[in-house]
Amino acid sequence: MTTTYRLLRQTSRTSRFAAVTVEVEPSSGSEVEVTAAVTAAHRREADLGARWALRGLPAAAKVTVTDVLTTEVDTTTGDVHEATARAVWQALGIEYPTPYVRFSDPRMVASWLDDMAGRRLDAVTEARHWYDGRCEPDAASLLHAWLYFESAPPIGLHGSGDQLILAKEDPYRSYDMGDHGETRVGPALRPGILSGFVGARLVDGTVIIGPDGDLICAGLMLRFDTGDLVVGTLGDEWVLPVGSMPAAVAPYWTMQPFVRGAP
Repeated sequence: MTTTYRLLRQTSRTSRFAAVTVEVEPSSGSEVEVTAAVTAAHRREADLGARWALRGLPAAAKVTVTDVLTTEVDTTTGDVHEATARAVWQALGIEYPTPYVRFSDPRMVASWLDDMAGRRLDAVTEARHWYDGRCEPDAASLLHAWLYFESAPPIGLHGSGDQLILAKEDPYRSYDMGDHGETRVGPALRPGILSGFVGARLVDGTVIIGPDGDLICAGLMLRFDTGDLVVGTLGDEWVLPVGSMPAAVAPYWTMQPFVRGAP
């Protein structure tokens, strides 16, 4: 089966575009090949997107990515990745398992940081756990966060074990958890740490590698014009310090070079 998926999304503040053509055929084991003439970054996104789509499927398949179409203005990090995954699902006649496609590959995350460098953080949305009308401060109650950089889609931050996962997605709605309280989703409020960086401009950033090695992003150090912010996850717990990396996590984390070369 050969099919093309076109990612076409435009709002008053952002746009996304990527068109990916794939050939999918039965195979004794999952296999991905990218034959399209693309940049190294888009080749990696296509490969990872196809592998993401094949995860957990009942039958193995071989995916060949034969064509990738992008634009200099509307295509940014994650668009080819998502279009490829959706093309594979479309070829297989599978309803999308999730409304978005996540990524945690350090090179993709570094590319996203490079895209965002120089932009202002316009807003932050948080999902927090509330119980009996109260919530613990900062990392203790944080479930997920979404960063809104100027002229860019919101990026969701999800922590899973020692892995920080990014997704171009809109926040979900608040919901009740019965006897366990509720999840409230709304703008980050002071004196919360994330709210303190709203309005600041991202100068540079770096990927933090966790204890599982260089294939997994564990966190980010975001260097704003007002100071540094670390966002990461370790042992299924959020880590949200301002300034330098905390001594408690230093044995488990390794900072990569800053994408714009900050000292």
